[in-house]
Amino acid sequence: MPDSLEARALGVKKKPSPAKRLAKRSPGGETPPVDTEDTETTKRPSLLQRVLIGGNIRWTMVRLLVLLAVTTGVLNYFFPDGEARYRRILVDGKSMDPTFNHGQTLWMHSREYTDQPPQRGDVVVLGQEGQSPFYLKRIIGLPGERVAIRRGQMTIDGTVYDEYGEGRIRARLIPLTLGEDEYFVLGDNRPISSGGVVEADKILGKIL
Repeated sequence: MPDSLEARALGVKKKPSPAKRLAKRSPGGETPPVDTEDTETTKRPSLLQRVLIGGNIRWTMVRLLVLLAVTTGVLNYFFPDGEARYRRILVDGKSMDPTFNHGQTLWMHSREYTDQPPQRGDVVVLGQEGQSPFYLKRIIGLPGERVAIRRGQMTIDGTVYDEYGEGRIRARLIPLTLGEDEYFVLGDNRPISSGGVVEADKILGKIL
């Protein structure tokens, strides 16, 4: 006996199967889609792809652009015009004792005087670019000042200047007026340091 006839004979309403209930027409006349099990498997990106470009290529491009901008900024700061802004300097000798000791490693800022002139008290590296040796001295006299060494003391425009250095200066210097691009330098270890006049283009940078 067919199922429908059997159900009517027994007086029992047979419930529609789940698939039929889902296929029942909506009041608007449209038949909603029947839920079916999704058998498609989403393809996951490989490990190499996730490492190189990530899961979202748009965000990956944004990250790459940000990284490129940061890298460019860092390179332009540390290597302006293709030259290193900071350079390592090894102290050789005792003319700067006790401020800096023989064998000590220091860092020089090679662009310190790009926009401003050297100041009194700055410890600078002197020499010719690309040649050695380099010298480490402290700036004492500035352009236009009258400097002299008398009785073991440094004078600037007639006033004794005894900051930074220790000990009496053995050298002697008759009074002289510095030119517009000239500086007088001297080491902090006054008894053994020999000072002198240097031009601005011989100052390679400032010790940090």
